[in-house]
Amino acid sequence: MLPPMGWRATGRRLPLAGAGVAGGVAGHTLAYALYVPDPGTRLAVLASSGHTYWSAAVAAAMVLGLVSIGTTVLSRFRAGLEPGHLGAGEPLARLAVRLTLLQMTIYLVQEALERLAVGVPLNDAVDGRLVLSGVVIQILVAVALAVLVTWVGRVAEVAGQAWRRRRRIRSESLVARPRPAARVRPVLLLVPGLGGRAPPLS
Repeated sequence: MLPPMGWRATGRRLPLAGAGVAGGVAGHTLAYALYVPDPGTRLAVLASSGHTYWSAAVAAAMVLGLVSIGTTVLSRFRAGLEPGHLGAGEPLARLAVRLTLLQMTIYLVQEALERLAVGVPLNDAVDGRLVLSGVVIQILVAVALAVLVTWVGRVAEVAGQAWRRRRRIRSESLVARPRPAARVRPVLLLVPGLGGRAPPLS
């Protein structure tokens, strides 16, 4: 069983891994869409280059992307609830570099394995325009994804801070609220000995 720090480290890596896989698949799809604009021709190219699994890969990437965003929102919201955790997220530049490296690695490994699976020579896999455009697109997608994750995390953290302040103000108002004064029922004033006078006898 992993120690507590191990679980925390794994939890911090999961959003990055999910975002990297989602971004890698998005960049991969966009690279082929630009390289082969015609949909019919593109489907033939994908089928002949080991992409028969691509619809499942796109579906898995969508799920991982949503999980990554949801995990980021939850963790940053919880960070906003705790005092002294302002700006707890990863810096934008560092996140963009890590996503770029992860997505480029995924893209290049995918291209090589896909060609090997269908028996296409690797020199075709590292063909000029496709790989070059794919790498450039992976960089652009990684930067855009880093900006999105950073912005979403910041919004979630601000929401957590606002919720924390609201709870503090509510608790302070409950403590400072004066207790209501005791009320004496009017009928008790007529009882002798409680400050009321009996009516005079006629």
